[in-house]
Amino acid sequence: MPIHSPQMYSVSMNELRKLFNHSMQTGMVMVDEDEKLLLVSDQLLKVSGYSADEITGVPCPQFFKMRATLRELYEFHFRDEADVGEWPHGFLLGKNGEMIYFQFSMLKLQCEDRSIYLLSLKNKEERTVLNLLQRFSDAFLKDINLGVLLIDMDYRLADISDRACQMLAMEKEHIRNKSLDEIFATVPSQHQLVQRTILNGAIVRNHAVSWTNNQERFDLLLDSNVLKDSQGNIVGAYIIFKDVTNMRSLEQMVQRSDRLAMIGQIAAGTAHEIRNPLTSIKGFLQMLRRTFGDRGMDKEQNFTDVMLGEIDRINALVNEFLMLSKPKHVAYERIGVTEVLRGIVPVIQNEAILYNVQLHYEASTHLPEVTADIELLKQVFLNVCKNGIEAMPDGGILTISERVDTIERNVCVDIHDTGTGIPMFVVDKIFDPFFTTKDTGTGLGLSVCQRIIHDMGGTIRVASKGFGTTFTITIPYM
Repeated sequence: MPIHSPQMYSVSMNELRKLFNHSMQTGMVMVDEDEKLLLVSDQLLKVSGYSADEITGVPCPQFFKMRATLRELYEFHFRDEADVGEWPHGFLLGKNGEMIYFQFSMLKLQCEDRSIYLLSLKNKEERTVLNLLQRFSDAFLKDINLGVLLIDMDYRLADISDRACQMLAMEKEHIRNKSLDEIFATVPSQHQLVQRTILNGAIVRNHAVSWTNNQERFDLLLDSNVLKDSQGNIVGAYIIFKDVTNMRSLEQMVQRSDRLAMIGQIAAGTAHEIRNPLTSIKGFLQMLRRTFGDRGMDKEQNFTDVMLGEIDRINALVNEFLMLSKPKHVAYERIGVTEVLRGIVPVIQNEAILYNVQLHYEASTHLPEVTADIELLKQVFLNVCKNGIEAMPDGGILTISERVDTIERNVCVDIHDTGTGIPMFVVDKIFDPFFTTKDTGTGLGLSVCQRIIHDMGGTIRVASKGFGTTFTITIPYM
């Protein structure tokens, strides 16, 4: 039944009594045209302290203090269907003398042979608290730096916070009120943030999960629980998740730095001791190889070739060891990342051709300059691009793109391949020294790259979810 209407509704007294009997949560009053009280809801009687016999038939102004007569209030506020704005207000005089402030809406009805007014009262304090809760709820979903999902009993997304939309790379208008099955249809079940069991009362606290939205990878701490009504019935559920990527990255960075520092100290102290005997061995093998060649001893010459190759591999490993310690003779200067990449694109292109890989380079105009060592930066880009190319043995596309993060003040280079991706259980280990998935890899390449970028004040992050891998290299600019 509408609140505002120019029409006169016709109802019976029995219908009105039924309405009052079922209005346990509402302060309702029925008054005749002479402003005498006909019916008062039980909830309002309880608040005022009166019994029905004490208040029925008594003039309304004796208990309800309002600024005008009911007829005047109806004509001014409720006769037309216009927006009345703030509801009229008044005071209810309780039996103990207490003045209870309330607001009300009004409806005029034709009841059998007479006209009556039906008032619906709302305690002002209750309304204020409700408005505050509504405002807090709206602000919470809009401004809070948390991912929040509200789910109804039909497993549909009732609402979502702005931060959650950013992390999921989804638009609120496109997903709200849709089934969670439809929203996460392209995500394998084991990677979905939401499971149907949440509506059965499954409670989660500080559950660590990883999420990749095709652009960024997030480490999240997730909480979930059900929402219940006043009778204890489940009416929905919520999920709250916090982005702890930076915190986890910092923790891993400290751990890796400790390991790299230890390895670097060992390498710096033993490198010369290793290189000296290797130099002697390599020199004698080269002499033997020449002698075998002069005498036509091809089989023996092949043996020396193998040994020389292994010695070169050991030398390369020692050089990477040395890079794990803080690089010496580093020349930091103001450079443009675009110029660095353009200088090594031909080298990357030649490598890509060998693997039947297409190279796409997306340069950005007017990138701010960064402070870095140009040769070390080249080494990082070449190493990451080489890894991406080798991840596509059957061919694919390697995309190098530049962009500026003006909020964090970083120059970012995204290197994306279309390979099979990196399994989630491996992603967190790829920067660890000696960890490699290659048959001939040393497991130090990415560790060295991370050390170089960290010394420049930047970061390397990786995102992979079964449809390729993206390495994001960020370097701060002033």
